[in-house]
Amino acid sequence: MYLWRTSGNSQSRRPKNGAALKGMTLIELMIAMVLSVILIMAIYYIYHATTSSYRAQDQIMAAMEQARFGLDQLRRDVGAAGFLATPNTAADPNVCPKPIQPYRAVSLDRVHGVNNGNTNIVPNSITLMGAFWSPTVYTTRSVVGRQVVLQGPEDGAAFPPTYADFDQIFVKNRLLRIANADQFEMYFRIDNANFGSRTITLGDPVPITTPPDFCGVQGFGVGLEVSVVGFVRYTLVPDDSEIGKIDLVRQELDARDPALNTVLPNSTIRVAEYVADLQFYDFAFDVDRTGRNPLIQVFPTIENVLDSGTQLLNLSLAARPQDLRFVTIKLTTRTSHEDESWPYRERRNLYDPIESYEVDSTMAGSARTVSLAVRVPLVSLQVRNVK
Repeated sequence: MYLWRTSGNSQSRRPKNGAALKGMTLIELMIAMVLSVILIMAIYYIYHATTSSYRAQDQIMAAMEQARFGLDQLRRDVGAAGFLATPNTAADPNVCPKPIQPYRAVSLDRVHGVNNGNTNIVPNSITLMGAFWSPTVYTTRSVVGRQVVLQGPEDGAAFPPTYADFDQIFVKNRLLRIANADQFEMYFRIDNANFGSRTITLGDPVPITTPPDFCGVQGFGVGLEVSVVGFVRYTLVPDDSEIGKIDLVRQELDARDPALNTVLPNSTIRVAEYVADLQFYDFAFDVDRTGRNPLIQVFPTIENVLDSGTQLLNLSLAARPQDLRFVTIKLTTRTSHEDESWPYRERRNLYDPIESYEVDSTMAGSARTVSLAVRVPLVSLQVRNVK
């Protein structure tokens, strides 16, 4: 209850206890404002940290998906190396005539100039030979000169059901493998193929056997086994659509090129994006030369199989891909954007983990990385057991 007192033209109001009413002082107001700002900043910091964490997790998950998909594709094709083909025409006694440049199921190389300046990153590439487009063995109706005619369903033989299927298998400049009755294998470049007549035209004529040389075909070449094989390469290439972006691609190589440097038109497939590194290591070779008592020797790095006098998986005549039994593949991908809070750390050597990846040196921070590895058995080479 308030008491009012009038004095002239003025009025004053006092509480019953006589104390004067007071509002907030300037100092109190400033303290309240500072506390409010601190509270708002704390809320913003928590929000920003949370959203940054979620963003980083999303990018890491995306990089993980790229690594998983790319590694799965690699594992599948590396595991199929040598399938329905020879591991090495130079060492395989069943291959005739011998190609001038040997065909090999597996060969390795290094890829330079695709590391965006990151220290101690020199990716590998791998070239594989095998029946990657069809696991089917077809049967011949005739083999005369350059013309190979295949049997069809009416003969009880396998044959692609549609023109599209046929056209995807019997592609120009792949190889047609022909196995004669004596199990000698011949490899001829495909020059043309016709679905309607089931005819494959080869680049060179198939020889006729003249005993004691059983290399070739006898008579009209009826009932021989044929398959389509070729070469694919997995390598890293820059993607011009984005600064610093590198992709893992699968390329089909032209069998006409002995050095396997020519890529067939429209054959490059992007397998994984934002790739930082591709490595092969822990090469397990069966060094037993008798072919009866396996003796596994592991070569830890690519240098051990390309350099230092071994040359086990290069393109030299001394290469021995037929002895390879296992290999480990490691694929490293990165986040699509650099993180300012993630500092760049140089890789100390070629085989250390990659902790960060520099995409653009003009920007702060670096990209986060994800690495996945798998050991792949080369079953087809083991079964063939060429020594």
